[in-house]
Amino acid sequence: MNPVHYLLFFILIGMMGAARPCEAQKKAGDWPGWNRYQAVLWSTGGVPENAPSWFKQLRQAGITAQEMDRGGDPSPFLQNDFGFYVENIYRIAFLHGARPAYEADFKGYTETKDKKYLIRKPCLHDPAYLPEARETIQRYIRQHKDSKPLLYDIGDEMSLGSFASPMDYCFSEHTLRAFRGWLQKEYGSLRALNREWETSFTSWDAVEPMTTYEIKERESGGSENYAPWADHRTFMEIAFAEALGKFRDYIHEIDPDVPAGAEGLQMPSAWGGFDLWRLSKVFDWIEPYDIGNSREIFRSFMPDGLVLSTLFEPDGKSAGRRLWRLLLTGDRGTIIWDDESSRCVDKDKEGYPLTRRGQELAPVFEELRRIGPTLFGLKLRDDRIAIHYSQASIHAHWMFDSRADGNSWPRRFSSYESVHSGLAQVRDSFVRILEDLGLQYKFVSYEQIEQGALVKESYKALLLPQSVALSPQEARQIEAFVMAGGTVIADSMTATMDDHCKRLPSGQLDALFGIERAGTSKPAGNLSWKDQDTSLPAAEALRLKGGKAKVEAGGQPCVIENRAGKGRAVYLNISMARYGKLRLVPPKGDPARSLFESVLAASGIKAAVRAFSPATGKLLPGVRVWRYQGEKADYIALMRNPEFRASELGAIGYSDNAAFETAEEVQVVFPRQTAVRNLRTGQTYAKTDRLTLPLDPWSPLIFEVEKGSGRQ
Repeated sequence: MNPVHYLLFFILIGMMGAARPCEAQKKAGDWPGWNRYQAVLWSTGGVPENAPSWFKQLRQAGITAQEMDRGGDPSPFLQNDFGFYVENIYRIAFLHGARPAYEADFKGYTETKDKKYLIRKPCLHDPAYLPEARETIQRYIRQHKDSKPLLYDIGDEMSLGSFASPMDYCFSEHTLRAFRGWLQKEYGSLRALNREWETSFTSWDAVEPMTTYEIKERESGGSENYAPWADHRTFMEIAFAEALGKFRDYIHEIDPDVPAGAEGLQMPSAWGGFDLWRLSKVFDWIEPYDIGNSREIFRSFMPDGLVLSTLFEPDGKSAGRRLWRLLLTGDRGTIIWDDESSRCVDKDKEGYPLTRRGQELAPVFEELRRIGPTLFGLKLRDDRIAIHYSQASIHAHWMFDSRADGNSWPRRFSSYESVHSGLAQVRDSFVRILEDLGLQYKFVSYEQIEQGALVKESYKALLLPQSVALSPQEARQIEAFVMAGGTVIADSMTATMDDHCKRLPSGQLDALFGIERAGTSKPAGNLSWKDQDTSLPAAEALRLKGGKAKVEAGGQPCVIENRAGKGRAVYLNISMARYGKLRLVPPKGDPARSLFESVLAASGIKAAVRAFSPATGKLLPGVRVWRYQGEKADYIALMRNPEFRASELGAIGYSDNAAFETAEEVQVVFPRQTAVRNLRTGQTYAKTDRLTLPLDPWSPLIFEVEKGSGRQ
């Protein structure tokens, strides 16, 4: 390698730095075209021959824009005054034409375990890579700048490998050199690295991470020290985010007036580069697949960012339900999947008639365009409940889950992981139980916690869904949060690893929770709460050490409370994974929901707006509540909250959404007397603290109320 190339490489790495927020990030509504709701068609086959007729029919379906490949001709869009975005400016992925390279690496590596197959093509740390990327990206941006597209899409379904499937990229000499430099900053000395990794390297030049095969061999000997593997995953996540952030910067060097982002982002994962916190910092807009709570995570991490979601549903009712839910969550539009099996407009017939799907979507889009701008300028209120986003725990749990796979772990592909990830099920159960209580929350990342966000931003409670791996800084900040008056609620295995995924002799927060671990055996028995079996099993063998247990399961203490300073720490010692299933079959989820309601209420956390069943006087199952703060009025929305992935999750025992798909009467109880206007119908009501109305299973109730009426 030419020495000049090495010098250029280190200069570029220094310029990249850590994944960082894009400079001068705009708010979503500041980008041209995004102060209104955009329905964007992603259609196989592009624009057909008779463009004027095609765009006329798209308008009839309520569609406002369409995708265009990089280097495409924008004149049909410009001549017909129709919106478009430019797709796949510089995709990082082993898809389509690049797929054979990945398949050859995967086959060679899994058959031989030779690390020569772990050199990514191209390598993100190759000194020639970024200059070539910049030249290519800016050539296309210059071509499209004057056409004023709605968006620049850096790439669809980008990944370090193939989606979020396991592949130990990258072991090139360029990457290993950069990795060693990062490790020196992370650990400070080779001695500290060897102590953490339990290795005996004699020089930095000799340091190499362990592959998954190697770390699995270590695991088979009884060790749960995954640091030599997990550190490599973290470094590659940083490299992925940094590269994408540079691509965004290259775009804005030429055109700063169009948002640059990515579509087809995967669920939070140990693979592919999908640390959603890091990715949220480097894009103006994103389109995540709504898997593993990705949409809610990005809502939390990009509160002012532009977020879209892809609409796959083939019928108007289910599509409308998803679109309303996404609008209420903060989406300013949608990308509509349109292929040969699911058309909105029939490309093969003369005049391009609307299909049934297109006809059903048209009135939905019409109403979303009418209602959306009212919601766009509002602040979505939450109940100051934080849910921990821990990328280190995602790494650890992949190792735990894949134990059951034996030697077949390389075939734990994205589609399998999205259904079978244990941590994803636990995280979703925490999310759903809060939503079912009418509470709103935010995800808070490991870095935000380290920087003191829990106290600085006045959170009331922190939930730790199987947060097994924490940094010492996170642990100290969590302790400080409780001492200052906060409540922390954990389920199991909490902080028993450090952030490098090395198992510790005891949990970093055990003293805070008033517990000590009695062993590794898992007790049998379900939690009985107020004479009701919750179907949530005890998780760990524990002993009390200052904490007080409210109940037992399988002879083990559960719902353990410990006071510390002005706050309290609650260790549930139960497995929460089942709640996502139980809630779909009322009243099976009621005891678990009552448990959480009681634990939160003890810290003064109660829903400001409640949705009751007039028939039973109890909370109506599966209703989500959103509250918004505006300048002249506040707004409240509520809607049935099904499991949108029920058909996929049926493979692990989830039922369908039948319980949430019938019309119900709902009594909405406000915090105080207020004037109310139904935003969708315009109907006004006399001043009241409650309304009883029919709740359609496919669309929301949205109320405009007096200032302060949506608050506790």
